[in-house]
Amino acid sequence: MTILTDKHKKKTAGQRKISAAFLMLLFIVITNPLASYGSNANVPEPAQETPQESAQQESQLMTPAVQKEDQLHVLPAADPDSAQIPDQNEPVYEPVSHTQDTFFYRKTLKGIYSSTDLYFYVEDYWDTKYVYVKIQYDVSQLIESAASSVTFAVNDVPVQSYKLEYKDGNSQILYVKIPMDQVHTGFNSLSVSAYARLFDEQGCVDDYSDANWLNIADTSYIRCGYESRDPEHRISYYPYPFMAAYEPTGKGLVIAVSDEAASGEVAAAMSLMADLSKHTGKSNDIELCRISDLKNYHPSETLLISDYNNLPSEYKDKMTKAPDSSGNAIVNFIDDSNSKPLLIITSNDDSSLMEAADMLMDENRRKQETGNLAVIEKGSGELAVNAAKQSDMTAWNYTLEDIMGSGLSYTGPFHQEKYIYLPVSKDFVLAQGGKAVLKFRYSENLDFKRSLVTVFWGDVPCASKRLSQEKASGDELTFEMPGDVTGTSASSLKIAFDLEIPDLLCTPRQSDMPWAYVSRESAIFLPPAADITLSFDSRVSPFSRNGKFNDVLLILSDEPTSVELNLLGQTLAMYGGEAKPYGTLLVKRAGEFNGEDGDYNIITAGTLKGNAFISQINNNLAFKFTQDGASFESNEQLVLSREYAGKIGIMQLLKSPYSLNRGLLVLTGSSDNTLMNLLDFLRDSSKREELKKDCVIVDASQNITALKFIKAEEVKEGPTLAEKLVRNKRSLVFTAIATSTMFFMLLAVIIILLRMRSYRKKNEE
Repeated sequence: MTILTDKHKKKTAGQRKISAAFLMLLFIVITNPLASYGSNANVPEPAQETPQESAQQESQLMTPAVQKEDQLHVLPAADPDSAQIPDQNEPVYEPVSHTQDTFFYRKTLKGIYSSTDLYFYVEDYWDTKYVYVKIQYDVSQLIESAASSVTFAVNDVPVQSYKLEYKDGNSQILYVKIPMDQVHTGFNSLSVSAYARLFDEQGCVDDYSDANWLNIADTSYIRCGYESRDPEHRISYYPYPFMAAYEPTGKGLVIAVSDEAASGEVAAAMSLMADLSKHTGKSNDIELCRISDLKNYHPSETLLISDYNNLPSEYKDKMTKAPDSSGNAIVNFIDDSNSKPLLIITSNDDSSLMEAADMLMDENRRKQETGNLAVIEKGSGELAVNAAKQSDMTAWNYTLEDIMGSGLSYTGPFHQEKYIYLPVSKDFVLAQGGKAVLKFRYSENLDFKRSLVTVFWGDVPCASKRLSQEKASGDELTFEMPGDVTGTSASSLKIAFDLEIPDLLCTPRQSDMPWAYVSRESAIFLPPAADITLSFDSRVSPFSRNGKFNDVLLILSDEPTSVELNLLGQTLAMYGGEAKPYGTLLVKRAGEFNGEDGDYNIITAGTLKGNAFISQINNNLAFKFTQDGASFESNEQLVLSREYAGKIGIMQLLKSPYSLNRGLLVLTGSSDNTLMNLLDFLRDSSKREELKKDCVIVDASQNITALKFIKAEEVKEGPTLAEKLVRNKRSLVFTAIATSTMFFMLLAVIIILLRMRSYRKKNEE
């Protein structure tokens, strides 16, 4: 929001009327980025304000305001003179069982026109009764001299405009009721657009001024009041009621496997644990245990994953249908003996349980299951897996249409920014060779000496180009990503236009309102970096790639405890933050593991005596166990006291000794009590952010010590030269023999030539 800082003089009554009449013709562009999200887009989290700050610009009646392909879309905004006085009274509604608040981040709007957007999510199981907005804000003193207003729009539809006034520097509060007919299931956008204008004796003059601002406090929020619908035992509602917005920690939810803890059972349970953990907030209170321990948790909701042969009869008797001998899996949504929600996943084929988990994680497949029983045919997920592999072969080439479903429209003068949210996972890192080809057009009434377009990788500028009148109907910016952004990550590209025009007056003519449009054919190429990172700073590498588990092997002790299962579950929740289906996640017991089959990224947990695999790799650990397994030994970086060494849990990342390009994560302690140090630590999402380097010690008070043992150059995607020579020793031997043979043949030829020359000289003599 901007106001003019030129000197102010009184206007005549006639001049005031003329200005007011013209002000009634002004429009503010309120874009709807949500509506343009395509299926490949990364949708922002519902509890956070996205960085998209579409500068919503004033327009005029003749600005292209149509909804056809490749054309602009403009919405009207109220004249500040006709805007209402802010409503400072909180709306009163009938009481509801649940409310959900989505908070703003602190945001300052400044400029003649400025806007910010907040996204809020409405679940399909909500019977939403009301939605309203509370805004706490401060304004600059210059507002006293301006005709200023703030306009709210929901999903591109203006709903209310309020006047802005300065009140002795005090914070102010206003409330906005959102019409329920403008709210739909899924993501909704709330746009907040501010506009201000100052007058002088000739009408008014627009000068950009950062001294005119509106600051939105982070106590502002959108509140949805709702009642929960009856799930009706529909599988399509999953993860509701097992996870619900009114219990964001997952408290009361227990995922149980049979006492035998078969490999397929644990793999499916871990995948679902990671998937459900996406919905938890600051704390992850989901429990993972064996069926025999289930009664100790008093669950309010239960997911039970078991081979049918391992399933206790009390659960078999409750099932609607038993699995047959074909290897198909059954998903059955019923109630347990306490009338609490129970989801049973079972099969006569242990390997089919993972396919059932993938179905529940795949929204497109899950939404088809509107009853309480689903039969997942064995091998049904292979089509999706193959499709994903085919997609990976052609991935990293995107157009705006692929990402957003449309192009980008800019309307109005001065600096404007729009964001392209990239369809990449959180573990994405840009490789060398990234490229962008932007095709765009713009109005011809610009001041072309000052107008340009700039592209940012995140917040880092990558390329810019000055606009020209000759190319206004069809311009192009092609560039490669600079070297300094290679190896970095970003969730968005920002495209900014500076649309400067000469002599912009308060009463704009049709030709005074510039526009720009970035075509949907614009393309970007984003190759992913191949290097892996063995550091807790990365949060995902190497165990997750492209949002899916990346060849992960969990090695359990032969008799895993509930603490061990829970600890592995929380670890998978951390690394599977995006938890897409159809990744690779396998489970083996320590007694089953064969080093020759270790070409995986391995995660293991337990004690030296409880987990035989840990005893095998003890010499590889930075902090080794003592011989009796009761504590840890000191090393060159940290000397441990005897008492302290027996009361800590340690997370250690290593380069796998079983494969050239794999990682190994070991979560260890001398007892279940010390493993609980790690478990309690990982439950808290804020504490996970404290994880650094490649070795972390956690004591009983949740204090941590982070150390680094792995050198950066040790971890590369490809094998080292020595490793390549070892892998290709046959080729090396062949090459050496062939080279030696050629050398001796060449030497023989030289000797023959020399002897022939010597013989010729003798004959001549």
